[in-house]
Amino acid sequence: MKNIFLILLIFSTFNCKGQSKTSEKTEPELENLLSDFVSADWRKVYKAKDSLLNIGKPSIPYLIKLLDNPKEFRKLENTADLIYPGVTEFFGHGWFINYDLDWISIRAGWALENLTSQNFGFTENVITEKELIELHKKDYSKYIENGKHDVNFERTKFKELDIIIKRVKDWWKINEKNWTALNGLKEAIFSNDINRQLQAIQQMRYPRFKIKGYNQEWFNREIRARIVELNKIDNEELKLQTGYLLRK
Repeated sequence: MKNIFLILLIFSTFNCKGQSKTSEKTEPELENLLSDFVSADWRKVYKAKDSLLNIGKPSIPYLIKLLDNPKEFRKLENTADLIYPGVTEFFGHGWFINYDLDWISIRAGWALENLTSQNFGFTENVITEKELIELHKKDYSKYIENGKHDVNFERTKFKELDIIIKRVKDWWKINEKNWTALNGLKEAIFSNDINRQLQAIQQMRYPRFKIKGYNQEWFNREIRARIVELNKIDNEELKLQTGYLLRK
């Protein structure tokens, strides 16, 4: 009997150590991803961002920590066809992101809003895709000659950062214990914020990361009726995106 107890004690101790090692892996992994996320290399940035979103809730405190120095600036390199408020050239097409990603705090806000389905206010709606298309049509002869358009976005979001950052931290204090990505998605769909609704719909149509518990059964039970309701609202983009989602 003593031998059996001793074996069980050894196994229990070994198992606890194994669990401890597993939990410890998360922090170094996050630190490495954050190092890439705050780098100047756009190729590293977007890959790290996707990985942080897939890690999910444990990423949130680390991303919030990046908000502590709102003046940290790192100009993106290797952006290729990326279109964002910090860009100075437009090649007639590209990946359109309404966040001034050269500021690390706004870059963190970009990831936080994608992950949480919140609209804290980090987006910089300085120019729309429609306006860029019009620019392309208007200056097409210049584009043929140079292969690009020069652009000069008026960047104003930096002036509001203190208020936005406080909004994030206050939200996390209230929601840290019970928040899940699935609840965040549902909350966005039932909100009256069209930006949140559209972002949540984009997540469901083209998942940026996997959300535990999200499947067709959950969709039909929890939010399908709300999506049908939103499809009747007099907003062209919302009607279009909800229509696509309902046809899935």
